Amino acid sequence: MRAFLIAGLALAVSACGNIANIRAYSTAYVEPASGDTARLRVITNGMARGVPGSDCIDWRVPGAGIMAVAQSGFADQNNGRSLGMPASGREVGGQGLARSELKVPAGKPFAMNFQSTGYISGGYSYSCQQSFRFTPKAGQDYELILLDSGMCVIGLQRLSPDGKAEKEPVEKAGLCNALDAF
Repeated sequence: MRAFLIAGLALAVSACGNIANIRAYSTAYVEPASGDTARLRVITNGMARGVPGSDCIDWRVPGAGIMAVAQSGFADQNNGRSLGMPASGREVGGQGLARSELKVPAGKPFAMNFQSTGYISGGYSYSCQQSFRFTPKAGQDYELILLDSGMCVIGLQRLSPDGKAEKEPVEKAGLCNALDAF
């Protein structure tokens, strides 16, 4: 009997992580309603999800969700949104790319997850999954390129109104709750 109780408890605890993971694929990112913000242009051929005010991935954080996604069937309400950000000088084009410009909280860490799966002829598949974080500065514009072409590419740059861009570093981010991996 004790073994059944332990197994039931373990199943219930792991279900909490699974519910949060499902939410991460069905909820759109929500911009901050107040406070200092920065603007972020996301360009991706996969799925970009953000967690505001966090240095780790936790889909339970209010506002966390999908920022841009190239595939249909997900919470893609943010795709194609423009806030009038300046051009970056980097031309990233092509079919299958999602673009979106969103406000993000400034002066606080912002965790992100990039995920993509593709297929190569002959039935082979590849996938990319990267979690990272950065801290946007108030009033600044950023462009984030997340691409998977058999190799994960993450490029973040800060944009200036005169069209110049400066590369910005990102740091690896993990899960806030280990059970979210299940």
